[in-house]
Amino acid sequence: MSEASASHLRTLAADAQALQQRLRDAVADLEGLTPTVSFQLGEAFAEIGSAARTLEAAAGESASA
Repeated sequence: MSEASASHLRTLAADAQALQQRLRDAVADLEGLTPTVSFQLGEAFAEIGSAARTLEAAAGESASA
């Protein structure tokens, strides 16, 4: 991949991390969540983090290719 592709992947990773932070901030303001909702939010948070790590790894690989 090109450096432009790596740059796009890094941008997407940063966006995913920002989304994860926004989710964390929004959840911190909520009270009285049911266990199911708490679990679903936790799963979403983990999936966003996983996506960010995958994008970062792909950016690193494409930059070195």
